[in-house]
Amino acid sequence: MVSYTDNRIEALEQQLKLFKESSRQSDLVRKRYQDALSILKQKDLELKQSKQLIEKDLDMLKAMQQQLVEKEKLAALGSLVAGVAHEVNTPIGVAMTSISACSEEIRQLKKSYQAEELSESEMDAFFETVDESMRLAKTGLDQAARLISSFKMISVDQNIDDIRLIDVCDYLRDIIRTFQNQLKKTKIQVELDCPQHMMVKTYPGSLSQIMNNLLSNVINHAYEPEQSGIVHIQIEQKENRLNLLFEDYGKGMDESLKESVFQPFITTARNRGGSGLGLNIVYNLVVQRFSGEIEVQSKPGEGSRFIISLVVETLE
Repeated sequence: MVSYTDNRIEALEQQLKLFKESSRQSDLVRKRYQDALSILKQKDLELKQSKQLIEKDLDMLKAMQQQLVEKEKLAALGSLVAGVAHEVNTPIGVAMTSISACSEEIRQLKKSYQAEELSESEMDAFFETVDESMRLAKTGLDQAARLISSFKMISVDQNIDDIRLIDVCDYLRDIIRTFQNQLKKTKIQVELDCPQHMMVKTYPGSLSQIMNNLLSNVINHAYEPEQSGIVHIQIEQKENRLNLLFEDYGKGMDESLKESVFQPFITTARNRGGSGLGLNIVYNLVVQRFSGEIEVQSKPGEGSRFIISLVVETLE
């Protein structure tokens, strides 16, 4: 017969066994927790080290990127200067040749005069030759002056053009008005789609240069001589962005010309005095002066679209 004491002892032994098992499980859980914590700390350390390495690599990449940007700027500037020197050389050469011809005519005239052999026909020929030579010299010097002036604009001097409040539509109409005589000669009409009283703070001088060069580009390139044409200009403002769509319906460009159209000295009108700097000036002003973007869309026979977005100051 099992006594009460025996039952009690058995119960206590069972409780002790359960306690030991529970204690063992707790130790196991505690150990696993400590192991997991140790692993997490190790992973955290590895992540911090990886983050530091990534940040170091990013800094290095940024430095390399900046070096490439500066190198590209220098390369572009070197190419631009070389191109300017080459382009200026031609009209200056024409001027020098013409002036030399004048000098030779004067020498011959002086020689005939001193020998008392100067005739009326010789005088007439002299004046005709000198007049033509001086005309050619002036044309060459004027072309060189325009080229140098365009080169100066490419640098986008930040100190010349002060920011001020303008009515965009009125300002653009004034710019278009200055082109009326040229537009009439080329039979090109300008359509301006712009909301009234659009007031923005911006750089009016730079905006004028952009419009002048885009209009000049249309006059010189978009349409065949004597061909009638239309230029559509659409303006809208969205928050701190002034968006311009400049569109013609003329000859358009092939893919090769379109890809290089913003590079300096790219022109299809060199025989008509084109310098190839106009759209390069536009690109530099949009990107550098206005921190904006410019895109060109064009296909042969379908005209060209210049899509421009400029950063402007909004009115409170």
